Amino acid sequence: MTRPTSVRKTQLERSLETREKIIQAAIRMMGLHGYAGFRVADVADAAGVSRGAQTHHFPSKAALTIAVVDTLFDVAAESSRLRIASIKPDDDVIQGMIDDASEFFLGKDFTMGLDLLASAERDPELREGVRAAARRTRSLVEDMWIGLLLSRGLARDDAEDVLWLIFSAIRGLSVRMLWQFDQDRFDRLKKTTYRAARNLYEEKKRGPATAKKTLQQPQGELK
Repeated sequence: MTRPTSVRKTQLERSLETREKIIQAAIRMMGLHGYAGFRVADVADAAGVSRGAQTHHFPSKAALTIAVVDTLFDVAAESSRLRIASIKPDDDVIQGMIDDASEFFLGKDFTMGLDLLASAERDPELREGVRAAARRTRSLVEDMWIGLLLSRGLARDDAEDVLWLIFSAIRGLSVRMLWQFDQDRFDRLKKTTYRAARNLYEEKKRGPATAKKTLQQPQGELK
């Protein structure tokens, strides 16, 4: 009987695995304690790696924090990409945008991001790293949504208006969550945002005259 051959990981594979363990441990620690209570010295123990290994990959607190932000935003961007790819021609693109914005801006990871942004103002390296990650990933997500709206017949300026309306409204709710959370009101305001964005979408897609006639007809129950 032939014994199964064990395949040894390469040095690069081990190095990448260690790096990922450190990042995931940092995400957990930051989620528990926030940036103010985040201690780099605790991360190595939580990740099960040596302090030297951690310092090798991330020589400073800012470097580790930027890696955390990159990871969180990359995961969110991939989730958006999969959502957009799954939308069929007859699907409600406005509801899809509302759902996508809600998942990102009202999730715990964005709350962590707001905490980091506030802290980053006192650290130039961290500030630029967080902003760069946000620009890179959120611009990508916005471009994908705009591309979908263009395929539905909207001009670029009109597609950007629809996106800005939805994303700005939902992002505003995320800021409100810092001191007040009212689920019923949030749901009502998301429906209000849906109606406003849907009206704008129909107006720009079909032209003002046709859209006005369409919007006077009774509408079904919103999600």
